[in-house]
Amino acid sequence: MTETDAAADPVDIPVTFLPYLEKYRLYKLFKDMMQDLIVNLPRDPLKHMKNFLRNIEGSDSIKLMLLVSPELNFDVPSVVKAMIKDFGFFVITRRTILDHYEKHDDFKPGCVDTALMSEVTKAITFKDEVIQNGWLMYDHPCTLREARCLQQDGVIPTVALAIMPTPPVAPPAINNRTKSRNFFQQDFQGLLYAYKVSLKEVHIDPSDSIDTISSKCFNAIRACSSGAQGPKQGFHATGAPGVYRVALIGPRGAGRKTQAALLAKHFGLVCLNFRKLFAEASAGDDDIGKWLRQHGPSVEMKAQIVRRRLLEKDCIDYGYVITSFPTSGAEFELFDNMETPPNRIIFMNTEIETCKSRILARGVDWCTGKSTASGAPRSLPHPRDSKEVVEAELDFYFSEGVAEMRAAAGLSAWEIDSNQPIDQVQTKLQAAIMAAPSCDIKVNQGGVGLENARIDKPLSRSRQFTRRTRTQ
Repeated sequence: MTETDAAADPVDIPVTFLPYLEKYRLYKLFKDMMQDLIVNLPRDPLKHMKNFLRNIEGSDSIKLMLLVSPELNFDVPSVVKAMIKDFGFFVITRRTILDHYEKHDDFKPGCVDTALMSEVTKAITFKDEVIQNGWLMYDHPCTLREARCLQQDGVIPTVALAIMPTPPVAPPAINNRTKSRNFFQQDFQGLLYAYKVSLKEVHIDPSDSIDTISSKCFNAIRACSSGAQGPKQGFHATGAPGVYRVALIGPRGAGRKTQAALLAKHFGLVCLNFRKLFAEASAGDDDIGKWLRQHGPSVEMKAQIVRRRLLEKDCIDYGYVITSFPTSGAEFELFDNMETPPNRIIFMNTEIETCKSRILARGVDWCTGKSTASGAPRSLPHPRDSKEVVEAELDFYFSEGVAEMRAAAGLSAWEIDSNQPIDQVQTKLQAAIMAAPSCDIKVNQGGVGLENARIDKPLSRSRQFTRRTRTQ
């Protein structure tokens, strides 16, 4: 082994490492290994880690703790059954644990041993078939002490789902008295505190059906399992401490620049627009600028401009959201093969007539250069927004570009209806970024159907491409 000079500057991790670690979930592997070491405290850590790697199958399974507010009254078992169909994990209830607890050799009638109940729960959750498929636990634990015992024994959920009513506009009056509970009722507030690290809130309304509640739970689990992706995002990191790298793809007039600016502000991302990058590169004195002024743009040169910007420190540290690139399948392939490719691909679908009307209704202030409404004082039409140019660009996008990019993006891409108001589109975009699939998309046994594939709305058969899955 070589010696390291502690006085020297720290070695920077090459940017190519980050997508590799995210793709193969090595951050999560080391996190789980460290957690296993802390819980078990083996005498030989190296041997224990080797055994951990040998038994790593099933470590990606979901471990779900379901916490239901006492203010709600709905059929919890029906919601659990619906969730089993989506995830296929084992269900563990308080009654199941008590059945095993009463058969234990150390069981004493009339005495509730919290530590023994935790030991029994650990024995159930550590069975091979349960580890491989994951588990869902509800009605247990009921107290903060029981939760602490489970945590000390290593029974730790990857997602703690808190189902509660939608918060009122005005906060309710403070009542310091705790309502009386029986042995099977949970201390909801205490458990929220115990599992705050992996907590994900789900707000439901009294009018919500079982299917609606199940759908909200499904989205919450996927959002939480995808983990935090950078600063200002406020979600528990269960996987790689990476960043969101978002590509907003859509026709001109879909509102990409407006939505990208809002996403950058909300998630703390770097907002990039290819037209601006191209203008800056064309005006540069380097080799790229000279080449662009002499020969004009090409597919490879466009990709080189984007790649150079994405390798700067701010994009690597905070992530990015880019618009106006890619615009074709060839550009998408080059984008996908960069050192820091996008891990969130979102198509903004807009009707072609809507795009035309939006573009032709805007102008440019001849004094400031900012966009204004057509017909406003000092407003002139932009040369790029002439009717002939707009129709040519939209015709290429809808006839060739979008089909090529959908085929290249595969099933992990999301599709958003951007004909709606700005705030509604922004809400859908934020949900799509946070709730991207956390599992690998694969074909079911027998070659029929797909597993773990999920988008904003069902794709038509002509759009169900079977290309490889993108890095999550």
